[in-house]
Amino acid sequence: MPRLNRPRLALTAAFATLALAACEPTSPAAVAGGEDRGFIPGGNYVLVGMDGQTVPLRNVSLLVEEKRLSGNAPCNSYSAQNNAELPAVSLSPIVSTKATCKDQQIESRFLSVLQQATGMEYYGGVLKVKSPQTWLIFEHGVKASGADALERARASQ
Repeated sequence: MPRLNRPRLALTAAFATLALAACEPTSPAAVAGGEDRGFIPGGNYVLVGMDGQTVPLRNVSLLVEEKRLSGNAPCNSYSAQNNAELPAVSLSPIVSTKATCKDQQIESRFLSVLQQATGMEYYGGVLKVKSPQTWLIFEHGVKASGADALERARASQ
């Protein structure tokens, strides 16, 4: 390599390194792909597990916001203020509508566990909400629509 090109090559490499460094995320929020909530991504989730078992339907949702958790259970909508910084959870009393339905038992259990929640973990696309008794397991998404085949079958019973 000619002697005159070495300084130019070194300078080009230095500029390339600086350009790549400028593209690197500088905050945990940028790395997580959303607002920084203690590495808990905000947004919509659907309940897939409770009490160590798979839930029968995907009809319970959770919306994670900076200071609030809300969503829809099988019968009612609900919300509560989170008085702690995520990933810690310390909910004010959960407020919900008062309708009853065939899945009232599942809803009551879900709201009871959620009310006692103490923290959250997020790993591999799965959100775990921990309470002293058990875990609530969520995946990103929204609850199943009323057109779901299993829901239609249950509705006809």
